[in-house]
Amino acid sequence: MRLYILLLGFIGIVVLSLAVVPVHFDEAQYSTWLANPGLSYQTKGPWVTATQMVTHALEFLPKLFQVRLPAWIAWLFSGVLLIWLGRLAGFDQDASSRLLILYVTSPLLFVMGMVHTTDIWLFFFMMLALCAFASIIHCRPNQQTELWWLLFGAALGLGALAKLSIALIPLSILPWIIVRSPSIIFTPGPYLGALLCLFAMTPWILWNVEHDFAHLAHEFGHVYSSNHSLLHAVDWIPALLLSALPIALLSVLGGLKLKSDEFASDREEAVRDMLRFSFCALVVLFIVKGLFGEVLLNWALPLIPVLLMIFGRRMRWSVLGTLAAGLVQLALLFVLIYPYAVGLGMKHDPFQKIRGWDRVMAEAAELAGTTDVVTTDHYSIQAWALFHWPSDLTGSDRYASPTGQVIPDKARRQNQYDNWDVLDSPKTSLVHIGRYSEDLATRCSVFKDLGGVSQVMPDGTVRSSLTVFRCDGFSPQPAWPKMDQY
Repeated sequence: MRLYILLLGFIGIVVLSLAVVPVHFDEAQYSTWLANPGLSYQTKGPWVTATQMVTHALEFLPKLFQVRLPAWIAWLFSGVLLIWLGRLAGFDQDASSRLLILYVTSPLLFVMGMVHTTDIWLFFFMMLALCAFASIIHCRPNQQTELWWLLFGAALGLGALAKLSIALIPLSILPWIIVRSPSIIFTPGPYLGALLCLFAMTPWILWNVEHDFAHLAHEFGHVYSSNHSLLHAVDWIPALLLSALPIALLSVLGGLKLKSDEFASDREEAVRDMLRFSFCALVVLFIVKGLFGEVLLNWALPLIPVLLMIFGRRMRWSVLGTLAAGLVQLALLFVLIYPYAVGLGMKHDPFQKIRGWDRVMAEAAELAGTTDVVTTDHYSIQAWALFHWPSDLTGSDRYASPTGQVIPDKARRQNQYDNWDVLDSPKTSLVHIGRYSEDLATRCSVFKDLGGVSQVMPDGTVRSSLTVFRCDGFSPQPAWPKMDQY
């Protein structure tokens, strides 16, 4: 039954992601970075773009398949790893089935599997790291654990290439090691894993050394926030619960089992104990972080595996009851993703920001005609412009032209397109999409308004409008302002 549940969920993710979920600007930028691939990037590690390089080589696949296939695979295998972790923790057949249903029907995880961003890979490598460490605990006395430590290190290293917040996993496990099993520190396993982790991170390390640790500076820029409120210490908790398992929360009303009568061996109980330590450590960490600034929902991803396991093991609902609740969740999620299907409009669409950009760029390209360079006011629009711009080329070659850069502005943060130095050399002609730019116009011999394009929602509502300009005789003089924010 678990296999059927996972496969049906996989089919649902593929169908919905192809039918109703527009390309996110993160997906667009990761793909367009293929025009200038590197060992790492300004705002993200190299993992996602590297997987895009592999799938874009499959030129027989439609473009959206090429972009999202890795996310579907990562979601599918994350489900398999969750079952494995549950087994190591001593879940019986019913608890394991409920756990998988909660995973497949979790709105947050379902959406993560539909779009190819760093979050689905972070979740996958977190699950792999937790399974590896749980396997270390689960080993019999005097049994060799070095291979599991190597797997743990590889998961952390490759996960760091996707997102550095994978570091939360070893940090959350460390209290359990210190309190319950300090002897682990005096074995070779952790150090073998650490060496493999560093080796896996070599591309990221080399790129950052060459670029003054720009990505690391970008990550530290997320730590501090000017948006201070004591509520941020706890307001992420209901948001996480409602996005991860909304209908399943009703099981609390019917009661969750406080004690379980299922048998668990000492090794299985040790795995559960480790997971409880990790969960509590992460909760404390996010509460403390909230005192200094808002905790974003995707930051709390490391809590979700244990959260699902708590409900999967403690719920009094039957497997069929859990499945029925999960199907209700998915039906509500579909309405949330595409409210137009039930007669609702743009104001009820939480995805309106990322919808309609394929049409915007097609109309802009028609107004602009042939061009080798496209500039914009914001990096998300820049990513969509380079991603959706019409091209006769296939695979990753389609992103080679046009190239582009966001108009340099000292008030904004640097992004990967700034590393391309597109606007540091003269251009015969280029196209700008967005507002009138005085900074750009003063560097052009002719700056002409070609007309407007609109971001139109499926209900016909115009959400935003942009203007298309052509700049002839572009010169990079005077020099652009130096941007020092990451």
